[in-house]
Amino acid sequence: MPANKEAFIRYRIIDSCLRNRQHKFPTLEYLIQACEEKLGKVFSSSTIQKDIYTMRFDDALGFHAPVEYSKKHHGYYYIDENFTLASIPLSEEDIEAMEFAVSLLQQFRGVKILEQFESSVDKILEAIHIQRALAGREHTEFIQVEKAAKHSGTEWLGEIVSAIIHRKPVEIIYQPFVAEKSKQHLVHPYLLKEYRNRWYLVGMIDQYNLLSTFGLDRISNLIISEKPFRANHHFNPDSYFKHAFGITTFEGKPQQVVLSFTPLQGKYIKTQPLHPTQKILTDNKKELRISIHVGITIELIMALLSFGEKVKVLKPLSLAVNIKSALTKAAKQY
Repeated sequence: MPANKEAFIRYRIIDSCLRNRQHKFPTLEYLIQACEEKLGKVFSSSTIQKDIYTMRFDDALGFHAPVEYSKKHHGYYYIDENFTLASIPLSEEDIEAMEFAVSLLQQFRGVKILEQFESSVDKILEAIHIQRALAGREHTEFIQVEKAAKHSGTEWLGEIVSAIIHRKPVEIIYQPFVAEKSKQHLVHPYLLKEYRNRWYLVGMIDQYNLLSTFGLDRISNLIISEKPFRANHHFNPDSYFKHAFGITTFEGKPQQVVLSFTPLQGKYIKTQPLHPTQKILTDNKKELRISIHVGITIELIMALLSFGEKVKVLKPLSLAVNIKSALTKAAKQY
């Protein structure tokens, strides 16, 4: 039995003993015996004393149980005879909403900048589990989110956030996948962006006055610089990525991309659009035809290739040729 769940059950047992009108002022030995009989194992006096302390003073759990010790009767009691742990002021809807929110937060465990919140997440979970136990319900996991593989680079998140807030440039050593050697850049940071479980920094390279995107997993060193910060008042995150597909930006104007999906794949595309600019042109038993207004980037090409025979590029012709060429080369490997 998990330790935290066992503790919740002990809280309930202690609460029950303190509310037992037939056996007032239970001693520490009595509480120990009650827990041992219910759980079938031995507990030390310090364990039960810690449980009582938690019930009284743990602000995160919020019990604030009015437990006192009577020297006269050599036992414990509730100052408020009407108190019970089952009176935790959480509705079923509150608990379900908290369970869902915490399950989402758990996927970010291990990200350095969020480590300070992990204990808070744990305490919320403990409170939820206690409420379930007090209600006599067995809590099982019924929400499961995709747990992304941990990528390097998240260790820089804290420094970058600080640099953006305090308007400080950063000096980074960066090696793109296409380069054999790393380079040092002074970058004026403007935006942190997450895409498919990887983090990216958007900023201006000081030497070239060029707005660029850097994958944090390709940064081998980063320090906050004391050199003057250069703002870019023309940079707007919303408009900068408005017509981007993925993290890669593009030169020139976005193009209208027309795609024809098989009816079955089309059902997925309607419920999970490829891009915010997606529009449905045709929807019948033969196809789902949509248009998106985007730049032609490597992320777009990779996404279309992943659909295989379930999609056909109708416009622009240049994109259709690229997709056909890639599929032909792929087929030759088999």
